[in-house]
Amino acid sequence: MEWVETTGRTVEEAVEGALELLRVDRSEIEFEVVEDAKVGIFGKTKREARVRARVKPSVPRSKDAGKNRNRRRKDSRPTGQRSSIGNDASLSESDAVEISSERQEGVRRGGTRVSNDQTSYEAIEEDDSASVVEQAGAAQEFLAGLMREFQVPGQIAVDSIEDETISVQITGDANLGLLIGPKGLVMAAVQDLTRAAVQNRFKRANARLHIDIDHFRDRRRSALERFARRVAEEVLATGVQKAMDPMSSADRKVVHDALNEFEGIATRSEGREPKRRVVIAIASSDDIEMAEG
Repeated sequence: MEWVETTGRTVEEAVEGALELLRVDRSEIEFEVVEDAKVGIFGKTKREARVRARVKPSVPRSKDAGKNRNRRRKDSRPTGQRSSIGNDASLSESDAVEISSERQEGVRRGGTRVSNDQTSYEAIEEDDSASVVEQAGAAQEFLAGLMREFQVPGQIAVDSIEDETISVQITGDANLGLLIGPKGLVMAAVQDLTRAAVQNRFKRANARLHIDIDHFRDRRRSALERFARRVAEEVLATGVQKAMDPMSSADRKVVHDALNEFEGIATRSEGREPKRRVVIAIASSDDIEMAEG
């Protein structure tokens, strides 16, 4: 019997395609994996699996194999549900051993499905909430995969774990600007993606996650504080209030904190996200009384 070659999103799916072409039962074929599937970190198939299969020379082809196979499918579970190898009554023990390594798309490790050296995060059921340390490890693992996709080398380190807050620092010799973006917008998106991945991996993941890249937050905080003080000095000199450019809530907090004890100056936030901004003005008597109180 000649070999046939089929593809699928997984090895199992490719084998199913070969069974359809050959119209035989699984126990009557032999196959080899030509190329395994490759899956990205977000679960998107980057390369399909490819297998070669043929009817075993020692086993004559059964005329009713295709009919029996279709009959079993009608009696099987509904579409969208997959039974495990151990529950598949149509497989003999030897057949299960032969395909067990191929049928598994990934192996569970610490609640994560790992496939082809890439991590695919999916919601799983767990009895207890994940510890902060486990969540920190999951964040590191996701970020490592993300940086591989961006082809940006670097080091990922957990700076601190305090009061249910995880601080992660990414450093490296390469230009990390791709992961930072203008005004740190890409970095904020990376932080949101990582938080979502960790929460999707565990049933309960409540730790706060702060990600900094190449110490960008420290440098931006210092720059914002200096700029806010210069604007406050101009407001004192002219008596005219000034509105700063729209910024994130984190950046607004930096400005408020920097000018909190700046004598004669009061700050407030105005507008709606994402155009909410800080207004720097001359402090009124009410502001001074509230500060003193």
